[in-house]
Amino acid sequence: MISIEHSRDGRIATLILNRPERRNALDQSLVLELTRVLTSLDQDEFVRVVLLTGAGKAFSAGADLDALATMGSASDEDNLADSEALASLFEAIRTCSKVIIAWVNGHAIAGGSGLATACDLSFASSSAKFGFTEVRIGFVPAIVSVLLRSRLSETALRDVLLTGRLLTADEAEEVGLITKAVPPELLEEKVLDVAASIARNTSAEAIRRTKTLLHDIENKGFNEALSIASRANAEARKSADCQAGVRAFLNKEDPPWMHFYDRDHDDPA
Repeated sequence: MISIEHSRDGRIATLILNRPERRNALDQSLVLELTRVLTSLDQDEFVRVVLLTGAGKAFSAGADLDALATMGSASDEDNLADSEALASLFEAIRTCSKVIIAWVNGHAIAGGSGLATACDLSFASSSAKFGFTEVRIGFVPAIVSVLLRSRLSETALRDVLLTGRLLTADEAEEVGLITKAVPPELLEEKVLDVAASIARNTSAEAIRRTKTLLHDIENKGFNEALSIASRANAEARKSADCQAGVRAFLNKEDPPWMHFYDRDHDDPA
């Protein structure tokens, strides 16, 4: 249910939710498979950026309602395991050492909006709709609320979660739900340009450390967050990438990761 494509140089991996007949709805099988793939890519030292998109016209319609209906008769333990699988997927995205970009090619509803929100960056077709519609079917947007509480203002958070209304991509950008709304015909170019820029211009080690830091300080008190950030700052100074990057800057040279990227792209093979 997950198709994987790699750029020619292997630095960008594209994961495609491949259930177009179900509008890429999230059932447990898809959630577990996506988590496994992301965990595997996290260990791949050459992959720098992961793109996440959907096959067909939708990014993801959220929870598979047929599967959700069957869980009504499941045990409390089975329901908790199913919920924890989705929580583990979101955690895998947030803690992955790679930059993960949501390539929102179509509507992202309920858990689909949550999936896009969990990613580090999100670029959406301006024709896409977003929304957390759980309350309209008697459900609760529980897991995604943890992601949203640090991203949206309290006013916007209560608006989108309690009304269950749909937002245009422009509205989603305005409230901070996504990074940028892009005209459909320019979306692929925009996503690939950003991915290539990250792959060429940033240090893999610095990205890993920054994502770890952001995860560690999220929702911490000010003083505790400063303490965590101070330790991360001190440790990063001694890293090989930081030392190489500073030397390159002082010598008015490109850092080594740029050389590696350009070498691979200049190679006709």
